[in-house]
Amino acid sequence: MTPPKISAVDLARALGQEHPPTEEQRAIIEAPLEPLLVVAGAGSGKTETMTARVVWLVANDLVTPEEVLGLTFTRKAAGELAERVSRRLATLEETGVWSPPQEDDADGLGGVPTISTYHAYAGRLVREGALRLGYEKDSRLLSEAATWQLAHEVVLAWDGPMEDIDKAESTVTNAVVSLAGELAEHLCTPGDVEEFASRTLAHLEQVAASGKDFTKDYRSKVITPMTEQRLILPIVERYRETKRERSVMDFSDQMALAAALASRFPDLGQAERDRYRVVMLDEFQDTSEAQLVLMRELFAPQGMDPAAVTAVGDPHQSIYAWRGASATTLATFP
Repeated sequence: MTPPKISAVDLARALGQEHPPTEEQRAIIEAPLEPLLVVAGAGSGKTETMTARVVWLVANDLVTPEEVLGLTFTRKAAGELAERVSRRLATLEETGVWSPPQEDDADGLGGVPTISTYHAYAGRLVREGALRLGYEKDSRLLSEAATWQLAHEVVLAWDGPMEDIDKAESTVTNAVVSLAGELAEHLCTPGDVEEFASRTLAHLEQVAASGKDFTKDYRSKVITPMTEQRLILPIVERYRETKRERSVMDFSDQMALAAALASRFPDLGQAERDRYRVVMLDEFQDTSEAQLVLMRELFAPQGMDPAAVTAVGDPHQSIYAWRGASATTLATFP
Protein backbone atom coordinates (compact mmCIF):
# COMPACT_ATOMS: atom_id res chain seq x y z
CA MET A 1 0.00 0.00 0.00
CA THR A 2 1.33 3.45 -0.93
CA PRO A 3 2.33 5.47 2.17
CA PRO A 4 -0.44 7.96 3.01
CA LYS A 5 0.03 11.67 2.35
CA ILE A 6 -1.20 12.46 5.83
CA SER A 7 -1.65 10.34 8.94
CA ALA A 8 -4.89 10.11 10.89
CA VAL A 9 -3.35 12.03 13.80
CA ASP A 10 -1.95 14.82 11.59
CA LEU A 11 -5.27 15.03 9.74
CA ALA A 12 -7.17 15.45 13.01
CA ARG A 13 -4.84 18.30 13.96
CA ALA A 14 -5.20 19.92 10.54
CA LEU A 15 -8.98 19.84 10.93
CA GLY A 16 -8.77 21.45 14.33
CA GLN A 17 -10.08 18.49 16.30
CA GLU A 18 -9.57 18.79 20.02
CA HIS A 19 -8.93 15.09 20.55
CA PRO A 20 -6.73 13.16 18.09
CA PRO A 21 -7.58 9.48 17.52
CA THR A 22 -6.31 6.91 20.00
CA GLU A 23 -3.87 4.26 18.86
CA GLU A 24 -6.74 1.77 18.48
CA GLN A 25 -8.77 4.26 16.45
CA ARG A 26 -5.77 5.15 14.30
CA ALA A 27 -5.28 1.49 13.35
CA ILE A 28 -8.89 1.35 12.14
CA ILE A 29 -8.83 4.71 10.37
CA GLU A 30 -5.64 3.87 8.47
CA ALA A 31 -6.54 0.23 7.72
CA PRO A 32 -6.02 -0.94 4.10
CA LEU A 33 -8.89 -1.02 1.62
CA GLU A 34 -10.01 -4.53 2.51
CA PRO A 35 -12.74 -6.10 4.70
CA LEU A 36 -12.49 -5.02 8.33
CA LEU A 37 -14.50 -5.92 11.43
CA VAL A 38 -14.54 -3.49 14.35
CA VAL A 39 -15.93 -4.75 17.67
CA ALA A 40 -16.27 -2.01 20.29
CA GLY A 41 -18.53 -1.20 23.20
CA ALA A 42 -20.91 1.66 23.87
CA GLY A 43 -19.28 5.07 24.18
CA SER A 44 -16.01 3.96 22.60
CA GLY A 45 -16.27 6.36 19.66
CA LYS A 46 -17.44 4.03 16.90
CA THR A 47 -19.29 6.74 14.95
CA GLU A 48 -16.37 9.15 15.25
CA THR A 49 -13.98 6.45 14.04
CA MET A 50 -16.21 5.65 11.04
CA THR A 51 -16.35 9.35 10.17
CA ALA A 52 -12.60 9.75 10.55
CA ARG A 53 -11.91 6.71 8.35
CA VAL A 54 -14.04 8.11 5.51
CA VAL A 55 -12.36 11.52 5.74
CA TRP A 56 -8.86 9.99 5.96
CA LEU A 57 -9.46 7.82 2.87
CA VAL A 58 -10.69 10.86 0.95
CA ALA A 59 -7.83 13.09 2.16
CA ASN A 60 -5.32 10.53 0.94
CA ASP A 61 -7.05 10.18 -2.46
CA LEU A 62 -7.77 6.50 -1.84
CA VAL A 63 -11.45 7.04 -2.63
CA THR A 64 -13.68 9.89 -3.69
CA PRO A 65 -16.62 10.84 -1.43
CA GLU A 66 -19.23 9.44 -3.81
CA GLU A 67 -17.51 6.02 -3.72
CA VAL A 68 -18.48 5.63 -0.05
CA LEU A 69 -21.65 3.88 1.16
CA GLY A 70 -22.66 4.05 4.81
CA LEU A 71 -25.59 2.07 6.25
CA THR A 72 -27.17 2.11 9.69
CA PHE A 73 -30.58 1.23 11.17
CA THR A 74 -32.46 4.41 11.97
CA ARG A 75 -33.06 7.57 9.98
CA LYS A 76 -31.82 9.55 12.96
CA ALA A 77 -28.50 7.67 13.07
CA ALA A 78 -28.10 7.94 9.28
CA GLY A 79 -28.80 11.68 9.43
CA GLU A 80 -26.31 12.24 12.22
CA LEU A 81 -23.58 10.26 10.44
CA ALA A 82 -24.25 12.03 7.14
CA GLU A 83 -24.14 15.44 8.80
CA ARG A 84 -20.91 14.62 10.63
CA VAL A 85 -19.18 13.29 7.51
CA SER A 86 -20.36 16.18 5.31
CA ARG A 87 -19.24 18.78 7.85
CA ARG A 88 -15.82 17.14 8.21
CA LEU A 89 -15.35 16.88 4.43
CA ALA A 90 -16.28 20.55 4.05
CA THR A 91 -13.67 21.46 6.67
CA LEU A 92 -11.17 19.23 4.86
CA GLU A 93 -11.68 21.19 1.66
CA GLU A 94 -11.51 24.55 3.45
CA THR A 95 -8.13 23.70 4.97
CA GLY A 96 -6.67 22.96 1.55
CA VAL A 97 -5.58 19.48 2.62
CA TRP A 98 -7.78 18.05 -0.13
CA SER A 99 -9.61 19.45 -3.13
CA PRO A 100 -12.28 17.57 -5.10
CA PRO A 101 -11.65 16.93 -8.80
CA GLN A 102 -13.32 19.64 -10.84
CA GLU A 103 -15.64 17.27 -12.66
CA ASP A 104 -17.04 15.77 -9.42
CA ASP A 105 -19.54 18.55 -8.77
CA ALA A 106 -20.10 19.59 -12.35
CA ASP A 107 -23.74 18.48 -12.27
CA GLY A 108 -24.31 19.31 -8.63
CA LEU A 109 -25.00 15.68 -7.78
CA GLY A 110 -21.58 14.18 -7.08
CA GLY A 111 -19.04 14.64 -4.35
CA VAL A 112 -20.97 13.29 -1.36
CA PRO A 113 -21.10 9.85 0.28
CA THR A 114 -24.32 7.85 0.24
CA ILE A 115 -25.43 7.39 3.85
CA SER A 116 -28.75 5.69 4.43
CA THR A 117 -30.63 3.11 6.46
CA TYR A 118 -30.40 -0.56 5.53
CA HIS A 119 -34.08 -0.58 4.58
CA ALA A 120 -33.92 2.59 2.49
CA TYR A 121 -30.95 1.17 0.59
CA ALA A 122 -32.81 -2.11 0.02
CA GLY A 123 -35.82 -0.08 -1.13
CA ARG A 124 -33.77 1.61 -3.82
CA LEU A 125 -32.53 -1.75 -5.12
CA VAL A 126 -36.08 -3.11 -5.16
CA ARG A 127 -37.47 -0.11 -7.03
CA GLU A 128 -34.77 -0.50 -9.66
CA GLY A 129 -34.94 -4.28 -10.02
CA ALA A 130 -38.31 -5.57 -8.79
CA LEU A 131 -39.55 -6.33 -12.31
CA ARG A 132 -36.76 -8.88 -12.71
CA LEU A 133 -38.50 -11.00 -10.07
CA GLY A 134 -42.01 -10.35 -11.33
CA TYR A 135 -42.89 -7.59 -8.84
CA GLU A 136 -44.15 -4.16 -9.77
CA LYS A 137 -41.42 -1.57 -9.26
CA ASP A 138 -43.96 0.88 -7.84
CA SER A 139 -45.29 -1.56 -5.23
CA ARG A 140 -46.63 0.39 -2.28
CA LEU A 141 -44.75 0.10 1.00
CA LEU A 142 -47.13 -0.56 3.87
CA SER A 143 -46.87 1.30 7.15
CA GLU A 144 -46.99 -0.69 10.38
CA ALA A 145 -50.67 0.17 10.83
CA ALA A 146 -51.56 -0.69 7.22
CA THR A 147 -49.70 -4.00 7.56
CA TRP A 148 -51.85 -4.94 10.57
CA GLN A 149 -55.06 -3.85 8.85
CA LEU A 150 -54.35 -5.98 5.78
CA ALA A 151 -53.48 -9.01 7.89
CA HIS A 152 -56.67 -8.51 9.92
CA GLU A 153 -58.67 -8.39 6.69
CA VAL A 154 -57.13 -11.71 5.63
CA VAL A 155 -57.89 -13.27 9.02
CA LEU A 156 -61.54 -12.15 8.88
CA ALA A 157 -61.94 -13.49 5.34
CA TRP A 158 -60.19 -16.80 6.04
CA ASP A 159 -62.47 -19.68 5.08
CA GLY A 160 -60.19 -22.52 6.11
CA PRO A 161 -60.49 -24.65 9.26
CA MET A 162 -60.52 -22.52 12.42
CA GLU A 163 -62.05 -24.89 14.96
CA ASP A 164 -58.67 -25.62 16.58
CA ILE A 165 -57.75 -21.93 16.84
CA ASP A 166 -59.28 -20.62 20.06
CA LYS A 167 -57.61 -17.21 19.99
CA ALA A 168 -59.24 -13.81 19.43
CA GLU A 169 -59.08 -12.37 15.93
CA SER A 170 -56.69 -9.65 17.06
CA THR A 171 -54.37 -12.25 18.58
CA VAL A 172 -54.37 -14.29 15.38
CA THR A 173 -53.71 -11.13 13.35
CA ASN A 174 -50.72 -10.23 15.53
CA ALA A 175 -49.38 -13.75 15.13
CA VAL A 176 -49.78 -13.61 11.32
CA VAL A 177 -47.97 -10.27 11.07
CA SER A 178 -45.19 -11.41 13.40
CA LEU A 179 -44.61 -14.78 11.73
CA ALA A 180 -44.76 -13.32 8.21
CA GLY A 181 -42.14 -10.74 9.19
CA GLU A 182 -39.86 -13.33 10.75
CA LEU A 183 -40.15 -15.58 7.69
CA ALA A 184 -39.08 -12.71 5.42
CA GLU A 185 -36.16 -11.73 7.68
CA HIS A 186 -35.00 -15.36 7.77
CA LEU A 187 -35.59 -15.88 4.02
CA CYS A 188 -37.95 -18.77 4.77
CA THR A 189 -41.43 -19.78 3.61
CA PRO A 190 -44.45 -21.16 5.49
CA GLY A 191 -43.59 -24.49 3.90
CA ASP A 192 -40.16 -24.45 5.54
CA VAL A 193 -41.71 -23.92 8.97
CA GLU A 194 -44.38 -26.57 8.37
CA GLU A 195 -41.75 -29.13 7.37
CA PHE A 196 -39.61 -28.37 10.42
CA ALA A 197 -42.55 -28.35 12.84
CA SER A 198 -44.00 -31.55 11.41
CA ARG A 199 -40.67 -33.36 11.68
CA THR A 200 -39.98 -32.06 15.18
CA LEU A 201 -43.43 -32.81 16.61
CA ALA A 202 -43.37 -36.31 15.09
CA HIS A 203 -40.05 -36.93 16.82
CA LEU A 204 -41.44 -35.66 20.14
CA GLU A 205 -44.44 -37.97 19.78
CA GLN A 206 -42.06 -40.90 19.33
CA VAL A 207 -40.18 -39.85 22.42
CA ALA A 208 -43.43 -39.63 24.39
CA ALA A 209 -44.51 -43.05 23.11
CA SER A 210 -41.28 -44.53 24.44
CA GLY A 211 -42.32 -43.57 27.97
CA LYS A 212 -40.69 -40.16 28.27
CA ASP A 213 -42.96 -37.81 30.21
CA PHE A 214 -42.48 -34.18 29.24
CA THR A 215 -42.70 -31.59 31.97
CA LYS A 216 -45.62 -29.17 32.03
CA ASP A 217 -43.20 -26.32 31.39
CA TYR A 218 -41.77 -28.04 28.29
CA ARG A 219 -45.23 -28.67 26.88
CA SER A 220 -46.38 -25.09 27.45
CA LYS A 221 -43.22 -23.45 26.09
CA VAL A 222 -42.26 -25.79 23.24
CA ILE A 223 -44.90 -28.24 22.11
CA THR A 224 -48.03 -26.09 22.44
CA PRO A 225 -46.57 -22.97 20.74
CA MET A 226 -45.23 -25.04 17.86
CA THR A 227 -48.57 -26.79 17.43
CA GLU A 228 -50.46 -23.49 17.47
CA GLN A 229 -48.02 -21.90 15.06
CA ARG A 230 -48.68 -24.64 12.51
CA LEU A 231 -52.38 -23.77 12.59
CA ILE A 232 -51.83 -20.22 11.31
CA LEU A 233 -49.31 -21.10 8.58
CA PRO A 234 -52.04 -21.37 5.89
CA ILE A 235 -53.32 -17.93 6.89
CA VAL A 236 -49.78 -16.55 6.66
CA GLU A 237 -49.51 -18.01 3.17
CA ARG A 238 -52.80 -16.37 2.17
CA TYR A 239 -51.56 -13.09 3.63
CA ARG A 240 -48.37 -13.30 1.56
CA GLU A 241 -50.41 -14.03 -1.57
CA THR A 242 -52.70 -11.09 -0.89
CA LYS A 243 -49.78 -8.68 -0.60
CA ARG A 244 -48.42 -9.95 -3.91
CA GLU A 245 -51.82 -9.61 -5.62
CA ARG A 246 -52.23 -6.03 -4.43
CA SER A 247 -48.65 -4.99 -5.21
CA VAL A 248 -47.89 -4.04 -1.63
CA MET A 249 -45.08 -5.05 0.72
CA ASP A 250 -43.79 -4.30 4.18
CA PHE A 251 -40.22 -3.54 5.28
CA SER A 252 -39.36 -7.22 5.82
CA ASP A 253 -40.65 -8.14 2.36
CA GLN A 254 -38.56 -5.35 0.87
CA MET A 255 -35.36 -6.63 2.49
CA ALA A 256 -36.07 -10.23 1.47
CA LEU A 257 -36.75 -9.14 -2.11
CA ALA A 258 -33.53 -7.13 -2.22
CA ALA A 259 -31.61 -10.19 -0.97
CA ALA A 260 -33.25 -12.34 -3.67
CA LEU A 261 -32.30 -9.83 -6.35
CA ALA A 262 -28.69 -9.73 -5.19
CA SER A 263 -28.51 -13.54 -5.04
CA ARG A 264 -30.03 -14.19 -8.47
CA PHE A 265 -28.53 -11.37 -10.52
CA PRO A 266 -24.73 -11.02 -10.15
CA ASP A 267 -24.71 -7.95 -12.38
CA LEU A 268 -26.53 -6.05 -9.63
CA GLY A 269 -23.67 -6.69 -7.23
CA GLN A 270 -21.12 -5.76 -9.86
CA ALA A 271 -22.85 -2.44 -10.43
CA GLU A 272 -22.89 -1.70 -6.69
CA ARG A 273 -19.21 -2.65 -6.30
CA ASP A 274 -18.35 -0.40 -9.23
CA ARG A 275 -20.30 2.40 -7.61
CA TYR A 276 -19.06 1.96 -4.03
CA ARG A 277 -15.46 1.06 -3.24
CA VAL A 278 -15.85 1.55 0.51
CA VAL A 279 -18.83 0.30 2.54
CA MET A 280 -19.42 1.15 6.21
CA LEU A 281 -21.94 -1.08 8.05
CA ASP A 282 -23.02 0.30 11.42
CA GLU A 283 -24.67 -1.76 14.20
CA PHE A 284 -23.62 -4.93 12.41
CA GLN A 285 -24.66 -7.10 15.36
CA ASP A 286 -28.31 -6.34 14.55
CA THR A 287 -28.32 -7.38 10.91
CA SER A 288 -30.82 -10.11 10.02
CA GLU A 289 -30.24 -13.10 7.76
CA ALA A 290 -31.78 -11.23 4.82
CA GLN A 291 -29.51 -8.23 5.39
CA LEU A 292 -26.45 -10.46 5.71
CA VAL A 293 -27.27 -12.23 2.46
CA LEU A 294 -27.86 -8.89 0.72
CA MET A 295 -24.53 -7.45 1.86
CA ARG A 296 -22.62 -10.64 1.09
CA GLU A 297 -24.03 -11.09 -2.40
CA LEU A 298 -23.46 -7.43 -3.29
CA PHE A 299 -20.03 -6.83 -1.80
CA ALA A 300 -18.40 -10.20 -1.15
CA PRO A 301 -19.81 -12.73 -3.65
CA GLN A 302 -18.16 -16.11 -3.86
CA GLY A 303 -15.24 -16.17 -6.24
CA MET A 304 -14.87 -12.38 -6.41
CA ASP A 305 -12.60 -10.00 -4.56
CA PRO A 306 -14.66 -8.40 -1.77
CA ALA A 307 -15.18 -4.69 -1.46
CA ALA A 308 -13.60 -2.74 1.41
CA VAL A 309 -16.43 -3.38 3.87
CA THR A 310 -15.95 -2.05 7.40
CA ALA A 311 -18.50 -3.59 9.76
CA VAL A 312 -18.85 -2.02 13.20
CA GLY A 313 -20.73 -3.60 16.08
CA ASP A 314 -21.09 -4.32 19.77
CA PRO A 315 -22.16 -7.84 20.83
CA HIS A 316 -23.71 -6.44 24.02
CA GLN A 317 -26.07 -4.12 22.15
CA SER A 318 -27.96 -6.64 20.00
CA ILE A 319 -31.64 -5.73 20.28
CA TYR A 320 -33.24 -7.38 17.24
CA ALA A 321 -33.02 -11.08 18.16
CA TRP A 322 -36.77 -11.40 17.53
CA ARG A 323 -36.22 -10.93 13.81
CA GLY A 324 -33.17 -13.13 13.40
CA ALA A 325 -30.37 -10.80 14.42
CA SER A 326 -27.63 -12.26 16.57
CA ALA A 327 -24.34 -11.03 17.97
CA THR A 328 -22.82 -14.18 16.46
CA THR A 329 -22.85 -12.36 13.12
CA LEU A 330 -19.76 -10.54 14.37
CA ALA A 331 -17.91 -13.85 14.71
CA THR A 332 -19.04 -15.03 11.27
CA PHE A 333 -18.07 -11.79 9.48
CA PRO A 334 -15.13 -13.53 7.69
